[in-house]
Amino acid sequence: MTGPYVIGCDVGSQGTNTALFAADGTLVASAYQGYEVAFPEPGWAEQDPQAWIEALHATVARVLQSVPEGPTAVKGISFGSQLDGMVVCDSNGNPLRPAMIWMDRRAETEAAALARDLTPEDFYGHVGANLDSSHAVFKALWVRNREPELFGRAAKLMPPGSYVLLHAAGVFAVDYSNASSLALLDPRSRKWSQAVLSAAGIDPRMLPELAPGTQAVGTVTSSFAEATGLSPSTTVVVGCGDEMAATLGAGVFAPGEVCDVVGTAEPVCAVSDIPRADPTMLVECHPHGDPDCWLLENPGFVSGGNLRWWRDQFCPLERSAESRGEGDAYDLLTGPAAEVPPGAEGLIFLPCMQGAMAPEWNGAARGVFYGLTLAHTKAHMTRALLEGSAFALRDILEAMRKTGLEVRRLTIVGGGAKGALWRQIKADVTGLPIRVPVSVETTATGAAILAAVGAGVRATVSDAVESFVAYRPQQHSSDPERHQLYDEAYSRYRDVYFALKPIFDKGGLKA
Repeated sequence: MTGPYVIGCDVGSQGTNTALFAADGTLVASAYQGYEVAFPEPGWAEQDPQAWIEALHATVARVLQSVPEGPTAVKGISFGSQLDGMVVCDSNGNPLRPAMIWMDRRAETEAAALARDLTPEDFYGHVGANLDSSHAVFKALWVRNREPELFGRAAKLMPPGSYVLLHAAGVFAVDYSNASSLALLDPRSRKWSQAVLSAAGIDPRMLPELAPGTQAVGTVTSSFAEATGLSPSTTVVVGCGDEMAATLGAGVFAPGEVCDVVGTAEPVCAVSDIPRADPTMLVECHPHGDPDCWLLENPGFVSGGNLRWWRDQFCPLERSAESRGEGDAYDLLTGPAAEVPPGAEGLIFLPCMQGAMAPEWNGAARGVFYGLTLAHTKAHMTRALLEGSAFALRDILEAMRKTGLEVRRLTIVGGGAKGALWRQIKADVTGLPIRVPVSVETTATGAAILAAVGAGVRATVSDAVESFVAYRPQQHSSDPERHQLYDEAYSRYRDVYFALKPIFDKGGLKA
């Protein structure tokens, strides 16, 4: 293998995965370093921003060992960074407190206060995002309201991606997708929303400079070069949010293509050539990592997490068999479920174990098995659980269609992409063909694609995707007969949810 090379870094909430690619898209090496998430109080989730930098230093240094020509052969580096986080810094870019990351929900009061000045509909109209405490602007408002002395020393408010970029290149900048996760960006103009900034009382001078994800912003700082072993001539490219990078790294950049990211949660992103608005506000509109596109996105309902819960709490025989080397516990579970007819003979599962993100955003909703009889088995319940996630996916796709977007195909990535039964159920429920990339490291791949374009190693995003992304030969098509059966089951799923909605909304069901 010969250079030139590029590096893509997936700066996630559990750890950083760094991947080295040759210019032809071949994965040469990868390295991972984990770090901790702190939960000081219920609803809080914090991280030391320095942990991201230390992980970058270590993982970049490790992959560089696989470059026979030496560090100068690495032409560019870029990042796919966790979204919806807030790092409050002083004028030198030093954090004044731990970062509040995407799963931090402490700012409910701040979100409710802003809703008195801007309705949720108006807020969505300005920034394409829901007025929800998960978005980073509300975390900044929490610091301002609850830690006023500290906030008085703050000069910079930034998402994790900007903090990483500041350390790598010495530049205070943000791409459009990371900026959109602050819920302060107008996705149509790709400029800060003056209406929301005014309502929130945020000084725009505290925010990073906006830039496309493919833009080169200079070379690595001397300290970053020294810590990683990179050449000081290495180009730094802005990068994007991790969800956008995962989508791009799955080859999803053409309008109508949909990326289904099946992990603990299941974010769903569809590419659009224009910014679109969902009248139901089930899906948000954010700029894509590719600056020529936008994403219609639902941030994800609990999906793989439900299957893991089912395995861990109710399937000791399968786990014990796995420990004896007799097969994967998930395969042992889904094998019998494949013998159950579509629709699980009337059994419905609502995948709302941590609240609902489909068919609506409802934090009070809870998981439900409905329709159990003495004739149902564990296999029926396993299949119903898989089907429940597919029904929620269909909810999201229907909302995307209501924006005027024609959805054409699903590309599934993440751990949940491994299950053939689950993939086929999704094809049959949605009526869409399904493909799976060869590489599972799609976030790092997406970041490397941006690095390749920004550093001039590849001419365009389309050109880079053609080289960096390949797909497994097996694809799934929807069976017309099973699709018709699932139309009926999907209708029952929605009937069950909305019949239980008054009970959920009473607030009597607590975690």
